[in-house]
Amino acid sequence: MPQTFRQWIYAKPVVNDTLELEQFEMRECTIPELEPGQALVRVVLVNVHSATRMRMARGITKPGETDPSNYACAVVIKSRDPAFKEGDVITCQTGWQDFQVISSSDKAIGYPSPSELVKALNGTNSQWTYAFRPAMVKMWSPAVLMEMFGTSGMTAYFGVRECGPLMPSDKVAVAGTAGSVGSIAAQLAKISGSYVVGFAGGSDRCQWVVDTLGIDSCIDYRSGNLKAEIADAFPDGIDVYFDGVGGTLTEAVVGLMNRNGRMVSYGAAAALYADKFDSGSVPTTLRQMVGITDEIETILRERNIKSEAWIVDAFYHERHRAEDDLSRLMLAGRLKPIRNMVVGFENLPNAIVGMYRTGHAGKLQVEFGTL
Repeated sequence: MPQTFRQWIYAKPVVNDTLELEQFEMRECTIPELEPGQALVRVVLVNVHSATRMRMARGITKPGETDPSNYACAVVIKSRDPAFKEGDVITCQTGWQDFQVISSSDKAIGYPSPSELVKALNGTNSQWTYAFRPAMVKMWSPAVLMEMFGTSGMTAYFGVRECGPLMPSDKVAVAGTAGSVGSIAAQLAKISGSYVVGFAGGSDRCQWVVDTLGIDSCIDYRSGNLKAEIADAFPDGIDVYFDGVGGTLTEAVVGLMNRNGRMVSYGAAAALYADKFDSGSVPTTLRQMVGITDEIETILRERNIKSEAWIVDAFYHERHRAEDDLSRLMLAGRLKPIRNMVVGFENLPNAIVGMYRTGHAGKLQVEFGTL
């Protein structure tokens, strides 16, 4: 049994919303004795969330502390919690550290309590803490478990379902198509037979999207003729929009949506990746957080567009069915997981800082070790 663990902390306050390596410092901590109802896990892989910088800049993650809200894959190495046994491969929230003490009674950090159905399925009080089924662990690597069966794949899966059924006649736009959710949602929409156009930054990334995901076209959202290019790609208008971006792109797309269309909003990449955070009032509703402005709301009402904004755990009581459906598509070669891996605990600060400076495809993950 290890006696200590390594942990990265937020060492110095962010200046001008710019993240540097000096914001991180490694320290070594003593692993406490487990109490009844606790388990010790070894963190194998961490998903890096796009809100990490915002959490630091706005003081949600405080100087001198780690960010405890990361979504991670871990293996149980000692347990005094009846919900977990040694050897279980689980997901849970962790800090930037290679070992973590968890409990099935712990509530989620930064999220409201899950439904009773989700608690019953997970056997825990957190929507993000549960043991993967052994068959899933045998079939898929931790990277795939955390991308396709983590929040990214689940958001895409349930987003497509809630907008559905998608039909071959549907004209579908997908924002952030090189991103973790968008890359999966675009593939699922294409599998349904729909006409699918994505958005990415730069001609090279657009070409990668088309070649890798097999969709019909991709538009450079940095184009000076964005509205004209969208209109050219959708001469009959847009029926369905998957939006993880918000901002000016969403305004341009919604302006070309057909009456009785459907839209799912699940992220605010435009705000989270901006050079500077908006100094105005902090959004108070989920719809505002994902970039649905008053102007967009007016268009949605006038055109009777069904618009959804939710956090994916609302559907987590159906997680096993989603895992099975996504597994079948991958095993059949119809759905591709997109890998974006940084290896090494010591490289976590570089990965986080680099995420806001260079383009990447799929969910950024940092691998600390193997199962």
